Amino acid sequence: MPQKYKVIAAVGEDDLKNLQKKDTKDIDILEIRLDLFSRNYIQKELKKKVKALALPVLLTYRRAEDSNMRSYVKLFAEDVVDILKDFNDSSNYLDIELNRDGTIFENYASLKFQIVYSYHSFKKSISQKEMRDYISNAVPVKSGKPVFKFAITPEDINEAAEFLADIKVLSKQSSLIGVCMGESGIISRVFGDQYGSSFTYMTIGEPKAPGQITIDTFKKLRPDLYKNSNV
Repeated sequence: MPQKYKVIAAVGEDDLKNLQKKDTKDIDILEIRLDLFSRNYIQKELKKKVKALALPVLLTYRRAEDSNMRSYVKLFAEDVVDILKDFNDSSNYLDIELNRDGTIFENYASLKFQIVYSYHSFKKSISQKEMRDYISNAVPVKSGKPVFKFAITPEDINEAAEFLADIKVLSKQSSLIGVCMGESGIISRVFGDQYGSSFTYMTIGEPKAPGQITIDTFKKLRPDLYKNSNV
């Protein structure tokens, strides 16, 4: 398992149901995409299943406009109150969208979770100045230093390169994740650590965002990170 470039694996309800402990050896953090879970599963099964896997979790709720997934469950703050209590620990994470007003994770800044402030654009890139502004204006959180995730859709490989160069500059002051969605941005997922990203997003099952690859594919492309394992 990589020591400095952490692997976040995104799962929906069907993925989690079939996930076994033996399948998680190359995962650092399990991203629970709550918008891909039913209320019934969240309330009755989620805690038990995740606790059995014994992995840090990143709780994420994507609004429909910030997701390319066809299946989608609309949730409200009251639907996730118990889950927030169950996983309120500094080893776990919450995703809070930078470019959207409000969140279903009420009072998140006062909780023990580490915070991932995220920005998503399925239509364009973002300038270094815009990223600096988002970072400067983010709400301070109890857990200390948040992680900032910027996921954009580059027009071509040149725009992707420019974005990653900006991420590398900004990563000197902040903990960052830079993701270029789509095929032209796969380099950002595989070699993001070379440009200042602290984490990368992989998938278990169907990709949860354009360009996501499986952990097995990642290991084949980055054998240098798995020198002590059989890739």
